[in-house]
Amino acid sequence: MRTPICEIVLILLLIHAPMHHSFAADEPQQVGSEKPLAIYAPKPQYPLEAKALHQAGAGVAILRVDPNTGYVREAAMRISTGSPILDSAALSAFRQWRFWPGGVAKVNVPIRFTMKGAVTTQLVVMHKRDMDKMLAPFLGNDRVLNGPSPRYPLSPPWTNKQGDGKYELHVGKNGKVEEVKILKSSGDRTFDRVAVETLRKWQLRRGPMVIELPLAFKLTPQTYDIWIP
Repeated sequence: MRTPICEIVLILLLIHAPMHHSFAADEPQQVGSEKPLAIYAPKPQYPLEAKALHQAGAGVAILRVDPNTGYVREAAMRISTGSPILDSAALSAFRQWRFWPGGVAKVNVPIRFTMKGAVTTQLVVMHKRDMDKMLAPFLGNDRVLNGPSPRYPLSPPWTNKQGDGKYELHVGKNGKVEEVKILKSSGDRTFDRVAVETLRKWQLRRGPMVIELPLAFKLTPQTYDIWIP
């Protein structure tokens, strides 16, 4: 008899997301330029009992988060998967999730258990944070028109790394970044490369100017966190 393997797909929907001065952690599978705010988000495990019973289903969990600590205070199934076993497995994982303090108060997490493929997760946040507010301490208010954050490449597989660097942005008269220099390496060539490539895409409301921007990052096999120290 073929042993079923569960494919778990998660879609994280932010209901409320105040700003804070850091970029959020990214899960390996991410869509577009939206940034999840989860620091720690272990994926649900497919229970052996559910495998034996060939159970599958889709549902939606709702997480209430303590905005002061980022810890999940309460997790419940808003829409059941149809299986108490799968519901329990999903909630067990979601109760361990942690978000940035001051980041979110409530999130919806649609989840689907299917009987094909390897176990995978995907987090998608339907919310775009205001980069201008995040950079206000460095540039002042109402300065950033486009400011994507550097994303660490998914391949090769992530390992434990961290570092911090400083980058010099040369902004032209039209507000577009014309050149990026590394003033202080983060200690990781890959991060330095993606930082320079991404910062070259920035556009400010006015120029010319030169900006010194510090960036720090932390990488684990499951998460990627980047912020302005």
